[in-house]
Amino acid sequence: MSESDDMGITPVPDRVLHELADVLVDRVDQLLDRLTDRGMAAPVAGSPTWESTWKQRDTAVGHARDQERSRVRIELTRLAVAKLSPKHAADLHVPARQRQVVRPRAANTGRNRVDDAQLAFF
Repeated sequence: MSESDDMGITPVPDRVLHELADVLVDRVDQLLDRLTDRGMAAPVAGSPTWESTWKQRDTAVGHARDQERSRVRIELTRLAVAKLSPKHAADLHVPARQRQVVRPRAANTGRNRVDDAQLAFF
């Protein structure tokens, strides 16, 4: 039993943590793309310069540009993780959480999550 269980706080289920981590990864991926474009002074999508760059993607210049883009993205990720992580993050080990105890809810506590009347018209 964890300290939060002793205080009556219900732990967040692992399933929810995984779903939220997926959302975070998706958002970070989008932000990394935008910041990488900004760092490389990429042309505005759809502009004539962008179209010219797009047409060069299968050339030596295009491949070199793609490699630099990957390098910038990796370096941004590395720097961000280093700034977010505690000192000696590689040595940090987060222990697995104990299995949650499922407790029945008390009757009439809080608002019902689904109102059957709302679903009736669908």
